[in-house]
Amino acid sequence: MKFKDEYHEILFWIIMQKMNCNDVYSQSVAYLIALDDVCRNHIEEIFDFKENLIRRESLHKGWQTGTSKKTTRLTFNLWNGCCTDGEIYTDKNGDKNYLPSGRYSVSDIFCCSYAPYYWEAVKIRYPEYADTDEWE
Repeated sequence: MKFKDEYHEILFWIIMQKMNCNDVYSQSVAYLIALDDVCRNHIEEIFDFKENLIRRESLHKGWQTGTSKKTTRLTFNLWNGCCTDGEIYTDKNGDKNYLPSGRYSVSDIFCCSYAPYYWEAVKIRYPEYADTDEWE
């Protein structure tokens, strides 16, 4: 694993101790939350360690910055495939659905200085493809 700095690595291991599981989902979440200074300061608002779930409402908090939102969105996406900021629409049958957001696109998320670390988080989440150029 490539860490941004020593504190990133230390906080990663601290978060991993708080996680209910040591799987690739938890590792990618811990890695990303530990990466970003703003996310570091709001860990409990982004992830519920007791319930083992992401807190979608954290995207709408006043403390979020442009970069921390990118980090949070990638965290959510790697955790459970989330690609919505919580906006709801009603379809023609009257069913309520989450509206997908373009803010989860690769070009939007990876357009920042954290891109090499975001890529590292993807490799953590999908280890079977981390060291290969071949997709089967």
